Amino acid sequence: MTIKEGSYTVTASSGKLYVYTFKEGFLSAVAHDLLIEMTDFRINVNVPAGGFGSAIVEAEIQANSLKVICAMKDGQRQNDTLKEKDKTDIEEAAFRDVLHPARYPTINFRSTGVQEKEGAYYVKGDLTLHGVIRPVGFAVQTTTGKDLKGKIPLSQKEHGIKPYKALLGTLKVKNEVDVAFDLSLE
Repeated sequence: MTIKEGSYTVTASSGKLYVYTFKEGFLSAVAHDLLIEMTDFRINVNVPAGGFGSAIVEAEIQANSLKVICAMKDGQRQNDTLKEKDKTDIEEAAFRDVLHPARYPTINFRSTGVQEKEGAYYVKGDLTLHGVIRPVGFAVQTTTGKDLKGKIPLSQKEHGIKPYKALLGTLKVKNEVDVAFDLSLE
């Protein structure tokens, strides 16, 4: 399926942007993997006449817009595991100890190239996170030509972020997180 020529803007009202975190450490059995939603973002996709292989993708995400949705276990949502206070505490810790949105208010991405590969697209670009610019690459799939889905594995340490830890380091968030997106181009 191909994506038609045009300029598209996707926000939280027409797409989803999630962060998946994973636990590790001695006390990880009592902790939770998390599903976090980014609630304030703007993604611009410009597809020229040459098709998506010549597209330019730009994104701006407000670093203070994360909202904990739920705990995860074995890839499944555990909607009743966390209380609202737990979610609020996690969000506050993420702002205070991890993302520092007062200093780094936005997360930005700009594509540098798109290649069509085996029925999908592979997007390369520069991600600015926590004040650090790093190249990233990820696969994008479409089933209707009006949707974009994919997942981006990220290393927190490569962006100058210290993964969160508590209880003297016996409970930690793994360095690698996954950012998943499900966007509608309508």
